[in-house]
Amino acid sequence: MPLHEPSPYEVLGIPLTAGVREINLAVGPAMRAGRYSRQQIQEAAALLRNPDRRLEADLQQPLPPEPVDQAAELLAPALAEPLLVIERAPLPPVATLPALHRAELAADFAELAPGGADPEPPVPARYAADLSVLPQIEVPE
Repeated sequence: MPLHEPSPYEVLGIPLTAGVREINLAVGPAMRAGRYSRQQIQEAAALLRNPDRRLEADLQQPLPPEPVDQAAELLAPALAEPLLVIERAPLPPVATLPALHRAELAADFAELAPGGADPEPPVPARYAADLSVLPQIEVPE
């Protein structure tokens, strides 16, 4: 199965500037070549003979790229520098990373006893507010 649907010009093996006479003359050799089915060849010829359908097909079909002889010279300035530079912040020291233990997490997300009168879930003890969360205040004498 082809990766793309061939253009009518490819099916008939003719240039984009071919006229009706060249289209008619190309049908026979295309049939003998056997690269495409009879139906594909007839549909391509019918499409290219109709000026309106041909214009529509030409507008939908991308033009083939033109060859560039000096491609390496044109790309040299862009390829002289690295294409992508990623600057990442250094990783913090391992000692500063918090450690979570499975038992602590299990306690934090334990099921509540059914029928509790308190509508809000309890805060785990290690996250409870105490005096360490308050800013230090100097009391005047």
